[in-house]
Formats: sequence, C-alpha cells, structure tokens
Amino acid sequence: MAKYRIGIVGCGGISRVHAKAYQNTEDTEIVCCVDIKEEAVNKFGEEFNIPEDSRYLNHNDMLESKDLDIISVCTWHGSHAPITIDACKAGLKGVLCEKPMATSLGDADAMLEAAEASGTKIVIGHQGRFRSSNVKARELILSGAIGQPTAVFRNSSDGLLNNGTHAIDGVRFILGDPKAEWVMGQVSRHTDKWERRVRIEDCCMGLICFEGGTRFVMESDLPKPGPPGPSVYGTEGSMKITGEKIFLMNKDTDGWKEIKISEPVQKPDNVVMQAGWSAPAESSPTQVAELIAWIEGKINDHRGAGKHARDTVEIMMAIYESLRIHHPVHLPLKTKKSPLELMIDGGAMPVTKPGRYDIRVPFENQNK
Repeated sequence: MAKYRIGIVGCGGISRVHAKAYQNTEDTEIVCCVDIKEEAVNKFGEEFNIPEDSRYLNHNDMLESKDLDIISVCTWHGSHAPITIDACKAGLKGVLCEKPMATSLGDADAMLEAAEASGTKIVIGHQGRFRSSNVKARELILSGAIGQPTAVFRNSSDGLLNNGTHAIDGVRFILGDPKAEWVMGQVSRHTDKWERRVRIEDCCMGLICFEGGTRFVMESDLPKPGPPGPSVYGTEGSMKITGEKIFLMNKDTDGWKEIKISEPVQKPDNVVMQAGWSAPAESSPTQVAELIAWIEGKINDHRGAGKHARDTVEIMMAIYESLRIHHPVHLPLKTKKSPLELMIDGGAMPVTKPGRYDIRVPFENQNK
C-alpha cells in the first residue's frame, strides 16, 4: 500500500503532468480525481485507472469521502484559493497547487493562514525553480560570480498572472529570493481580454527594486524584440540565461563563457544551498519528491513553498497598484483585492475595442 494517497483536482491538460509525476514518485498513489465536467473526470479516470466511485464532480465531496494525504490543484486560477483552503481545513498533509498561487494578495494570504492553522504544506508549481540552468545560475550569483547584482531584465507573454508569474518568480529564485522594497508599474487594457476566465491586461511592465538595490525590469506582452533573459548585470560581471545554457562574463572569463551545468561552483562559507537543490531538470517529479521530503521533516523548506509564491503575487499586484495610485508602491502591499479588477470595475480602464475574448479557451467553447 502506498504511503501517500493522492487526489487530483481538475482534469485538464496540466493534470496529466501532475499524475505522471506521482506515478514516477515512490510511495504515492493516485486514488481519486475530481472535475466539474463529467466527461473530463471520466476521461482522466480511465487514463489513470481510477474506479468510477472515486471520480467526483465536487472537490468537497472528494475531501469528505476519501482519506487523502496530498492533492494537486490543477484548476483555473480563480479557484486555487478556495480549493486549497478547503484542503487545509480537511487536514491534508500537502497541497501542490498550479500557478499563479492566487489572483489577489488577499487570497494568497488566506491560503497561507489556512495552512498555518492546519499544518498543511503548500507548494506552488513554479517549476522553473527546478530547472537545472536556474539552479546553477542561483549558485553562481550567490557565490559572487558577478558581484552584487545591480540590474535584471526579463520579458514574458500571455498575461502577468499566466507566464508573468513564472518570469518574476524565476528571477527572484536566481537572485536568492530577496524581498522587494518598492514597485513602479504601467498597465494597458483597451481590449476585453481574459485568460482562463480571469481578466488580464493587454500589456504591462514593472520596475521592481529588491533589498540591496537590485533593479528588475519586467516586461509582459510589450512589442518585440524584448530583452532576452533573464539577463543579470552585477558590479563585477554579467550573466545571460538562454534555455538551458548559461553565459558568464567577469574578470576571469576573457569574454563570454558558457558555463556547463555540471561544473562545480565555489561558494563562500556563508552561502548554503539546501541539500537536493542541484536537482535534475525533470521538474515535476522533483517537486513532488521535495514536497514529501518537506512533509517528512527531511528538509526545512520547499523551494516552491507558498511563502515564496505569495511574494511573487505581491509583486504582480503591486505592478497593478502602481497604476491605480499613480505612484511607486512601497511594500508590504496593503491592497488585498486585485488592483486590476478594482480599476476595471471602477471604470478606470474602459474597453475601447469591444469584444470579450479568452486567450486560452474561447468563451463559446466553455462547455466543450
């Protein structure tokens, strides 16, 4: 019998990635699944040999009927918070939730409060934290390979809450998860644009200042060409990350040098990279394995822990808030609702090109 009983919430495309990760992880077994669409839950159940009486149309029915240890939340953005909170109230050991953590800072905080009350470990699926190039880049930056980071440039597409959350979280990771001190943002929304039934912007950018003075310029859906990235500039060198390749330039490299992922990094004595963080690039199974290690007390933290994702949500909301108040936002952010939603509902961002559309699932196909 498997040590950890797994439930899958949401049976769309990404749920298959989670399911295969559990299949490749020792001591885990998928015992049930749920989706609001009967066709979807039955298709998933057949693919992964889940009995018909363990397929549900309501996640609370599943939580009440099954003795579960961990669930994966693979639903659309807006339902991440309520499902995760219900899982915490049910006393589950762990939740692996897809990104973004939430669509507002208030929801992200409510998720962490529920986890604190129940002892549930919450992990958010920012799988870039497991990419070997990002792990190596983090080690190099923390080792002082480019001195003190001064500026970072990164671009993204398809909405701040969609791919933008990966971009921001990835930069935070390679820099060592510094705290943001203030954010200046600009946002444009002239079309009625949605992504998985959440209203999003046409384009935006943010200037984020981290502790220590590092500036991070984040672009999302701006005209091409954009900055490759991330590109990191420091007091003693520069670094470029392109896919799984890292290029470093400092006083020792004689121009740009490609850094092999397998090359050891000399780290100062005061820099500690958690055991297991030089993980293979097979990201999703590693996320699961690290969640189990965290549950069992073998590690003190998960690199994708909810507290890290919460800080990424705060930065995204601060980009929106900066436009709303026409001023830099000094963190912590006090506005708990989505500033983008507040501006849209308050009439501050009128649609000038009518025609509601969703870049992920067309509205006319919502029941298919």
